[in-house]
Amino acid sequence: MTTQLDCSIGLKKETTYGTAVTVDRFPEFVDESLAWNPTFVQGAGMRVGSRLARSRRRVLAKQSAGGDINVELVSKGLGVFLEALFGSAVSTAVPAQAGVFQQLYTPTTTDPLNSYTIQKGIPTLGGGAVTPMTFLGAVCTSGEFSASNADIVKLKTSWEAKEVKTDTPYAAPSYVIGEELFHFAQGAITIGGSQTPPTASALATGGTVAATIEDFTVSFDNKIDDGGFNLGAGGKRGRRPVVGMADAKGKVTAEYSDTVLRDAYLNQTPLALTLTFTAATTIGTSAKPVLQIHLPDIRLEGELPKSGGGSVIKQSIDFTVLDGLVAGAPICVALVTTDTAI
Repeated sequence: MTTQLDCSIGLKKETTYGTAVTVDRFPEFVDESLAWNPTFVQGAGMRVGSRLARSRRRVLAKQSAGGDINVELVSKGLGVFLEALFGSAVSTAVPAQAGVFQQLYTPTTTDPLNSYTIQKGIPTLGGGAVTPMTFLGAVCTSGEFSASNADIVKLKTSWEAKEVKTDTPYAAPSYVIGEELFHFAQGAITIGGSQTPPTASALATGGTVAATIEDFTVSFDNKIDDGGFNLGAGGKRGRRPVVGMADAKGKVTAEYSDTVLRDAYLNQTPLALTLTFTAATTIGTSAKPVLQIHLPDIRLEGELPKSGGGSVIKQSIDFTVLDGLVAGAPICVALVTTDTAI
């Protein structure tokens, strides 16, 4: 028996694009919008005595699938999403911390992105069976990290899949144990100053602590191509998509306590930004679970401070992430975890 709460998402990296594998990673997701995306074409030929489009001239000319998955960021089981988003991932044992690993995720410089089988299970009304819908050849097109004031840190990933099947057997979910949520109260942010990027086994360090940031978002878009729908593929994409010139941008809201960000905007000063969330639990000898986002070169795009009518003056500041050709990748996500594998 089920309830309407018994929805599940499972995913696993594919060996062959569009060939189903049995999903074995099951996040506790917030919401999803995975759907079938068909293109129907209706014949336009006229026929004496017929005033409606005819059923025998309606065809399914093209199809794909996909949508979004929104998850809360946790200290275990997160790697599958980060690897899917960025494409490049390494896991390294942290020195002198038994059972602790640092996973480092950076944008891939090699085509193609990994593809995944994603299966969602949706229960029927009245306590009925869970119905599986399996998305094959799913590639993560983009993702957005958000750290809202007094909230849990979240990641929304967007996916494009080759097709959806309903005859793949349902894989009952099994969940990780011992994970810890990353949330606003654990966060710290540095903007500007001299910052050292993360390495395989060490987190980013240095910089100037910013104490007036209320919230933060950063998005990364792989800019995958829309081709591969060729003759012989049955109206489906016949190959993995390839990546284009990626786009990364973000936004912070800051209380106006000094002119540092204002002047950096006016002068287009390159700034490094590091956002770090440190959980409370001790792992290994003395380590803590950590989620860190490092952007070595951002340029601010607004705004100048405005009167708040007597309230605290705040700046809503957009920024673009650029490749300054400095050490490390133009965007890095590091995760300190007890997960032994990505």
